[in-house]
Amino acid sequence: MKNKWHLLKYRFVPLFLAGCVTALFAAQNIHARNKTFAINTEASCIASACHSSMGKKQHIHEPVANGDGCTGCHEVLKKGEHGFRLKMPVPGLCYSCHENKADKKYKHNPVEQGLCLDCHFPHESDNKRLLIQPSIGALCFTCHDEKEFAGSTPHTPVSEGRCLDCHGPHSTDYPKQLVKPVPDLCFVCHNREIKDTRGVPLPSPKDVYTGQGLTLHKPFALGKCADCHSPHPVNEHRLLKGHYPEGFYASYSEDSYALCFQCHPGTRKALKESRTLTDTGFRNGNLNLHYRHVNRAKGRTCKACHHHHGSRNPRLIRDTFPFGNRILAVKYEKTETGGSCAPACHARAQYDRYEPFESTMRTTPREGTDATPDELRRSREKETQGMKREGNK
Repeated sequence: MKNKWHLLKYRFVPLFLAGCVTALFAAQNIHARNKTFAINTEASCIASACHSSMGKKQHIHEPVANGDGCTGCHEVLKKGEHGFRLKMPVPGLCYSCHENKADKKYKHNPVEQGLCLDCHFPHESDNKRLLIQPSIGALCFTCHDEKEFAGSTPHTPVSEGRCLDCHGPHSTDYPKQLVKPVPDLCFVCHNREIKDTRGVPLPSPKDVYTGQGLTLHKPFALGKCADCHSPHPVNEHRLLKGHYPEGFYASYSEDSYALCFQCHPGTRKALKESRTLTDTGFRNGNLNLHYRHVNRAKGRTCKACHHHHGSRNPRLIRDTFPFGNRILAVKYEKTETGGSCAPACHARAQYDRYEPFESTMRTTPREGTDATPDELRRSREKETQGMKREGNK
C-alpha cells in the first residue's frame, strides 16, 4: 500500500502544482488588466506599444486607419491614465456615423437587436465590409443551419453563396428581407432564356407573365412563384416544392403528382375514374380522357398538354410541347362542349361531352360502359344550370 501511494504521489503532485501556478498567473493577468497605469492619452493608440499591431489588415475601419480617430468611439476616463470606455452603446455608436440600418419594415434579427458586432469587426478585417467571415455564405451559416440549404437541385445564387442577390443583410421593405418583391425579384434573372445546372434551356417566365392575351396559371398570375418553387435547394427538379414527374412519360401514382394536388385536390378523382359525367370536362360522353392519358404505366404527364405558367388557350392548353430535342405542335381547338387536337402523338381526335365522337384510332380497350343518351342529356342540363348560377353571382 505504501509503494502504491509513493507512485500516486509522484503522478499527481506535479499536476497539482501546475494547476496552482496557472491559477496564480491568471490572477496576476486579471490584476494587470484592471490596474491603472500612466500613458500619454494624447498620443496615437496604434503607435503605442499596446496597439501597434492594429491597422495592418486589408480592410481598416476609417477611424482606426491612423490611430487619431480612436476617441471618436472611445473616451478617456482620466487624462494621462489608461482607462477607456465606449462613448455610447452599440448600435447607437455605429449610427453616429453610419445611417440607421434598422429603419425598414422587415429587419434581420441581429440588426433589430443592435448586434452589429455579430457580423462586423469594429477595427479591421481581411474581409470586405469588415466582415468576420471571408464570404457572405460562410457568414450567414454562422447562424443559419447549412443543412437546411442543401439539396440535389441547387438554386445558383444559393449554391454560389450569393445570399445578398436576394436578401438585404440589414432591413428591407419586403418579407424575408428580400431586396425586391416577388415576382420582380425572380425576374432579375428569369427575364430571358437561361440554362439550368444541367445545361437544359429554360424559357423566360417574364415573357409569359407580361405576354398579351395569355391565360396564366393562377399562382403565377398573382406573382406567387414560391407557391410551387423553393428559392433554396431541394431534392425535386426545377426547385419544386412537391413531387411532380420530370419526364414526358410517367407511371401514374398519386404521390407523383403531390405538387398539383396541393391546389387541385379534385383532380385526384378525375385521374382515378375511367368513366365520369362530372369530374372533368375533358371527356367524350362519359369516357374520361384525363384518365386515359395519365393513369397508365406509360402515362402522359400534365405538362404534355398544359403549360405550368401560361398559354393562349383555355385551361392552359399548350400551343407546343417539348418532346426530346424537338418542339411539337398541339393544334388544339376548343368547342362549346368539347374540342379537338392533332398533335404529333396521334391523328386529329375530337371529343364532346354530350354527343360523343367515335374514335378511329387504335387504342387500348375502353374500361366501363358508355353513358346512355338519357344520362348524357341530364348531365348537360345539370351543367347548364350550374353555369347559370355562376353567371348570376
